[in-house]
Amino acid sequence: MKYYEKIDGLRFIAIALVLIEHFADPLGHQMTAGYYGVDLFFVISGFLITNILLNSKAPFLRSYKNFVGRRTLRIFPIYYLMLAIFLLIGYAPCRENILYLATYTFNYAWVYNKIPMSALTHFWSLAVEEQFYLFWPIFILTFRYKPKILYPATIAITVLCYFQLTTGYFTAVDDYNFVGLFPRAGSLCLGALGAMLDRDKKIKDSFFENPLWEWIVFAGLIASLLTTYELKYVTLAFCSLFLILKSVHSDFDLKFLNRILTNKTAVYIGTISYGIYIFHLPIGYFITTRFVAPWWDKINFDSLGSFSFVRHYLWVVLLPIYTLLSIGVATLSSRFIEKPILSLKDRFFK
Repeated sequence: MKYYEKIDGLRFIAIALVLIEHFADPLGHQMTAGYYGVDLFFVISGFLITNILLNSKAPFLRSYKNFVGRRTLRIFPIYYLMLAIFLLIGYAPCRENILYLATYTFNYAWVYNKIPMSALTHFWSLAVEEQFYLFWPIFILTFRYKPKILYPATIAITVLCYFQLTTGYFTAVDDYNFVGLFPRAGSLCLGALGAMLDRDKKIKDSFFENPLWEWIVFAGLIASLLTTYELKYVTLAFCSLFLILKSVHSDFDLKFLNRILTNKTAVYIGTISYGIYIFHLPIGYFITTRFVAPWWDKINFDSLGSFSFVRHYLWVVLLPIYTLLSIGVATLSSRFIEKPILSLKDRFFK
């Protein structure tokens, strides 16, 4: 599949927002950073995997085997490595929930069992993606040459998911609105719909060449991140879809955005964003609970007078430190674990 540099630039933005959410709570909560970062990952994932499946010319079983095999080599190694480390150090939340974590059902167990926040809470989103990977390839490969079924079905699933996400109409799944495959599959399906539109050239070039749309999307994205309204999550997802489709079509007319998405450092961070996502919360959680919190909580901030406000700004120091550590660990993981394993993809699942 063709490589799109700016897609990795978008991954950089996504992981940056996740890091802000987890390491700079006051800032992250004000701008819906964590939700949008994960949702942007979902739309990107839906676009890319559907693109791969649509472009597969092999028969159904071979295409399915290759897709699952390549995804397995990409996703499983460092995920299960992290679980193994948790078990070896005797981390209780992992030991008590290992069945759900190992089977990628932690997203439902987290809510149903009211599991407290921990160093592995973020694994809920990986469960959503893995569950999506189980049925989506079957659907796409079955109907890849039948657009009269493919388009309406994908649109129907997407609409149903966002209907639930915005209204909570089906009360039985209401508690799982933000962590369940249904309705979070809406963003994955929206990305998939974008891949179909891109493959079939359903969107005219003139649409992407009009800079006005970039300004509208950028303004809608900023407004949606900073405010709350009924269709906020739908707007955010469509903004992500536009950014992805524009990235694969051409450069952005907004020069600052183009520079961010093509910056070598940003693109590199985007390529290792999966590793950063896996490792960042355990790094931040253990350093904070073992080293930072014990001495920080002992400080009598009231005695600092006019400087007592610093109690609320520990994140200013922790955000860059934890970010650099996460990038460092993900870099080592990419070089010594992920790349050697990924080199087997073409050998066994060409």
